[in-house]
Amino acid sequence: MCAGASTYEALDAAGTKPGDRVGVVGIGGLGHMAILFAKAMGCGVTAITRDETKYMDLFHLGADEVRVEGKLEKAAFPSGGGDEWGPDYTTLPRPMSIDVLLITSNAVKELEAYFPLLARRATIVLMTIQMEPIKIPYMPFVLPGHRLIASTEASHQNHFEMLKFVARHGIEPLVETFPMTIEGASQAFGRLEKGEMRYRGVLVN
Repeated sequence: MCAGASTYEALDAAGTKPGDRVGVVGIGGLGHMAILFAKAMGCGVTAITRDETKYMDLFHLGADEVRVEGKLEKAAFPSGGGDEWGPDYTTLPRPMSIDVLLITSNAVKELEAYFPLLARRATIVLMTIQMEPIKIPYMPFVLPGHRLIASTEASHQNHFEMLKFVARHGIEPLVETFPMTIEGASQAFGRLEKGEMRYRGVLVN
């Protein structure tokens, strides 16, 4: 509920519409829901991750292309199909297509690295909870007319709208289950802290 409602709210706050290209930075509990929602809304999806082992998951979730932090100039596209999917790298010299960029990663220090991926008048949505400031270069942000907003919690109305949306489109999160015991909770938090959770942990009684 939390991850779903939060990402649904963020897409709504950004005014996301069918045909937009949505970029998702950080593919965890929030990010994987953002991919599912954006795809169901009729949007193209660019997934941005630090973990290259997630390619298969991201293509199955619906990402149209995957980019890796530190080498964002290269896009990986699904090749083959089904279990044969794999990264097919293509270098795009000046990609400018993302209309809505959701920042769902654990922390972000600066946004400039993502600017070459953005369309004009793109909306950047901050969903990260952190104490450190974010560095934003002034002219590269202002001249294209970009917009920066924050979205960290959902309204009651969007909780209801989100539930109707997932029911209509048959959307389900990817979860790992653990027994509702001290040992189960410890195991779940261990995977979470190591960044190994795929992609939401659920304790089952």
